[in-house]
Amino acid sequence: MALRKLTGLGVVAATVGALAACSSGDGGTPVVNVYGSTSDAGWDKILAACNDAAAGKYVIRPNLIPSDADSQREQFVRRLAARDDGMDVLGMDVTWTAEFAEAGWIRELDAEQTKAATEGVLEQPIDTATWKDKLYGIPRTTNVQLLWFRKSLVPDPPTTWQQVLDQSKQLKTERKPYVIGLTAAQYEGYVVGFNTILSSLGGTLVNEDSTKPTVDDNTVQALGILRSLATDGLASASLSNSQEPEVFAQMQNGQAAFAMNWPYMLSAMREANPEIAEDLGWAKLPEFREGTPARATLGGMNYAISKYSKHPDLAFDAAMCLRNPENQLRGALDAGNVPVLQEVFDEQEFQKAYPMYEDILAELETAVPRPKTPLYQNISTIVSSTLSPPSQIDPERTATTLRDEIQDAIDGKGILP
Repeated sequence: MALRKLTGLGVVAATVGALAACSSGDGGTPVVNVYGSTSDAGWDKILAACNDAAAGKYVIRPNLIPSDADSQREQFVRRLAARDDGMDVLGMDVTWTAEFAEAGWIRELDAEQTKAATEGVLEQPIDTATWKDKLYGIPRTTNVQLLWFRKSLVPDPPTTWQQVLDQSKQLKTERKPYVIGLTAAQYEGYVVGFNTILSSLGGTLVNEDSTKPTVDDNTVQALGILRSLATDGLASASLSNSQEPEVFAQMQNGQAAFAMNWPYMLSAMREANPEIAEDLGWAKLPEFREGTPARATLGGMNYAISKYSKHPDLAFDAAMCLRNPENQLRGALDAGNVPVLQEVFDEQEFQKAYPMYEDILAELETAVPRPKTPLYQNISTIVSSTLSPPSQIDPERTATTLRDEIQDAIDGKGILP
């Protein structure tokens, strides 16, 4: 997840995509249409490099899609359900693998492709592209959130959530910036934050085979943490409308002392507010239960090959080029995309741009996915709507509602789009 760079993208996305899908390459050269990530900073350089490397075998054509994951999924689902053969390489959120694989919309990679797609890749991103022990995606980016803070305000980085709260309260008493930034708008980013808190307490939303909700005392405690943040005066007044850009802005404008957000914070802040960037520190996520290390929620994106692509082998080759080490490094430096290849983490240029790389790797070792289930979209919508706004959470009652509604979704009752 990164800053929204374009506005009105959803309005033009369908038109741009349709025009590209109806086009053919110059002189009959096969076109590989790519959806997702094509508006990233520096993507034009990656595109040019891969089209040069293709040497006329095919031409990669970028297509715009909406900037938020929920709208992206909606467009993909509609077009794939219609067997649209103008879609080749799909930039998919890591939570979609099970749903799209079960629907038969994306191709299982064969043994040779699987070996190529996973060689040198960190273990956790591979897991997000896997469903029922079969690989359906080429891991492209991964992500975990960190705890960001103002060094001038927080000389001793907190290691527990209680310390975050205590330091925020002290800063507020001193009339200094004190806000704790968290994504709590009714959208996927809220589910990420809640899943991180819940997982860090040892809880889950559903069992391993997604046949039963696992709402328990850990869930009640996680809900209590969210409610307290929303009602104790330490969060932004706009907490219930905060997505990643708003959390970033709270730090950029000098309002926040802390923020849970993705690694792009540093590179983006260097451009948005160099003074704040110089004062920006980071640490691994705090313990939400003292003595138990936090477990970050995995983010990122995988490239999948549409089942309806006219050129699936060329699409795979194109996706592998877009994900090669050189382009992984470009994406990290230009767009703030965390790479999946270990060798890129070892690059000196990457380490200079990402001085927090060791903390990212440490969090990735224990990071957790969101529920791996074809019903994930339903569960996600239930979570974000039931927990909104956070100030209205009643931990015991809300936990019961979550349990009942997740069970209804599993049983096929009240299925959401």
